[in-house]
Amino acid sequence: MTRIKLKSWPSKLAKILQPLLPEGVFANLGQWYSRYVHESDFEIFDWLAEVPGLVLDVGANRGHSALSVLRHTRRMHVFSVEPNREHCWNLLLIWLLHPLRFRFRLVAAGDTFTHKTLHIPGHHSLGLSALGSLDPSEFEKDHIREELAELGLDSRDKSVFRKVAAQVIPLDDLGLSPDLIKLDVEGFELQALRGLKEALGHLRPALLVEMNHPDRWMPLVKSFGYVFYYYDASTGKLNSYNETDGVLNLFCLHTDSHSLLTQALLKKVKTS
Repeated sequence: MTRIKLKSWPSKLAKILQPLLPEGVFANLGQWYSRYVHESDFEIFDWLAEVPGLVLDVGANRGHSALSVLRHTRRMHVFSVEPNREHCWNLLLIWLLHPLRFRFRLVAAGDTFTHKTLHIPGHHSLGLSALGSLDPSEFEKDHIREELAELGLDSRDKSVFRKVAAQVIPLDDLGLSPDLIKLDVEGFELQALRGLKEALGHLRPALLVEMNHPDRWMPLVKSFGYVFYYYDASTGKLNSYNETDGVLNLFCLHTDSHSLLTQALLKKVKTS
């Protein structure tokens, strides 16, 4: 579990409260108070402080992406989607902190209506829920195996995984008009994007996708006319992406989008 110190809170009170709160709640309070962004790519929301729009946060986990958006913008709304019901209290906390700009649903993103099992490694106290996946083959990756082995977990042992039932829906069915879709779904990217074809074809929202199995989902996104970029924290610009760039997340922008958010991001693209 992530431990965050809040300088203005008495440390003794923090030590008492943290073990009593559900996993992630204390981390969310710390992130909300300190306004830190959990990944450098989310620094781009400083550019969007006064831009109106809706962020569809797919694979919300405890809500760290939503908090990074809400605490660095004033007119942006967030709709989070998360299949792990263990994070209900974390997301409810964000709703209490931002009742007019935040909503969520406890479902998974896919290309059809169905039910699947979310596999989460380790006991909840280990704080590994971000690795949870609807695709068990994700845990066969070398770096995932190594990460789990460091914690004394054998990814080949099915008993080390918690199993959470998840409802899966195509997100087009939500009837939203997102300006940006953040996608972090641990191996289920293609299915999630197939369930968003209507939005991609008509609304052309910006996409912020974790670089997981890009060979699976990039052709689909490219077929809709998107161009790929990555955020360079050293220059504060978006650079054109090529396959040799080692990046964590990819920005996908459509030049014909009428979204004010996309237009603001396109202005930050580095020109040669």
